[in-house]
Amino acid sequence: MSTTGRFRGTSVSVVIPTYKDALLLRQSLPIFLEHQPDDVEIVVVNNDPSQDVRAAVGSQGDDSRVRLVEMGWEAGFARAVNRGIRETSGEFVMLCNADLFPAPTYLAELLAFFEAHPAAGAAIGKLLRYDLETDRPTDVIDSAGLVLSRQRRFMPRGEGERDVGQFDEAVEVFGVDGAAPVIRRRALEQISVEGEYLDETFFAHKEDHDISWRLHLAGWECWYAPTAVAYHGRTTRGLGSSGYLSAIRRFHQNELEKSQLVRVNAMKNQWLMILKNEDGFNFVRDFPFILAREAMVATHRLFFAPKSLVAIPMTIKLLPDTLRKRRAAKRNQKMNPRALRGWLDAGNQPHGERGRKLGSAGAAAFPAPDDRHPGAG
Repeated sequence: MSTTGRFRGTSVSVVIPTYKDALLLRQSLPIFLEHQPDDVEIVVVNNDPSQDVRAAVGSQGDDSRVRLVEMGWEAGFARAVNRGIRETSGEFVMLCNADLFPAPTYLAELLAFFEAHPAAGAAIGKLLRYDLETDRPTDVIDSAGLVLSRQRRFMPRGEGERDVGQFDEAVEVFGVDGAAPVIRRRALEQISVEGEYLDETFFAHKEDHDISWRLHLAGWECWYAPTAVAYHGRTTRGLGSSGYLSAIRRFHQNELEKSQLVRVNAMKNQWLMILKNEDGFNFVRDFPFILAREAMVATHRLFFAPKSLVAIPMTIKLLPDTLRKRRAAKRNQKMNPRALRGWLDAGNQPHGERGRKLGSAGAAAFPAPDDRHPGAG
C-alpha cells in the first residue's frame, strides 16, 4: 500500500475514513478494486493510531490504486475526510464509510447520472441496511436521500421501511447521507472555506447535513439515484419521518444509546449549521418550530445526559469562526430564500414528495436553476 505521492488522471476518488473499524475494509475494498472503473483511486484515512490498517486490509493494500494516509491522532471525521480529499485528484469524490458495502455497479451508476445532470453537485444511491451481527444485507431502507423540515431537522427518506419499490424513482432531494455520497469536485471547491470542504469545527456528526445545505446555497442540486445500491451497517437508529412526540419512547431509547461524543457534537453542530446557513426571513418564520425542537432536545439532555450540555460553551467559543464562514458562504449564495421555503414545506410531507423528479411535473415545485440568485443573509 503506497503511503506517498498523489494520484493523477482519475475520474473518481474514494475517500474512506476509518476509526476502530479497519477490518470492515476487507469486505468493501474488493468491490471497488474488482468491479469499478480502472480510473478509481482509493485513499484510506486512518483516524485511530491504535489500529494497524495495513495489516487489516491484507493483500488488497498492495494494489497501486490504494493508499493509506495516517492522521497520527484522533483528528475527527471532518478533518480526516478533508485530508483525504486534498490527497486526491478525481473529478468526482466519493465519501465512503468503512461500514458501507456498495453493489458492484454503485459508482458506475452514479457517474452516469452525473454525466446526464450537469447541475448535480452531489448524488447518492439507495442505501439499505447491512446487519453486521449476522453479516448479511437486508431489505430495510437506511436512507433514500434526506429531507429538511421546518424544525431544521434532517430526516432520511424511508428510514426503517422495507424496500418494496416505493423509492425507485430518481428525485432531487435536499441532502445526501454522509455514508456514501458522490460529490463533484468542482462543487466541493466552490463551497470550501479556508481550505475546508467539511467544516472541521464539527469534528464528527452532521457534516453531511451541513455540506448538503451549503451545496444548495451555492446553486448546486443534490439527487437521489435509486439504480445505485449500497448496504450500510449503521449502528445508530433515527426516527425516520416520525415526529418526536409520536415516537417519544423510541426517541428516548435512541438518545440513551448515543455516546457522549455524539450527543455533544449533535447539539453543537446543529446550532453551528443553522448559524452558518440560515437566512433571516426563513429563520424568523420558522422560529417557533426551531425553538420547540431545540428546547425538547436540550430538556431531555438536561435530565438524562446533563454532561452533554457542554455543547453550549463549545458553541459560544466557536461563534467567531462560524460567523466568518457564514460571511464567506453568503457572499457566494445563489439560492433564492424562496427556494429554501419550498424545501422546508416539502420536508413536512411524507418522503419529501415535492422533490423534483425525473420525467414528472415535480420540477415545477422549485425555481429553475437560472431563478436562483443571492439571498439575504
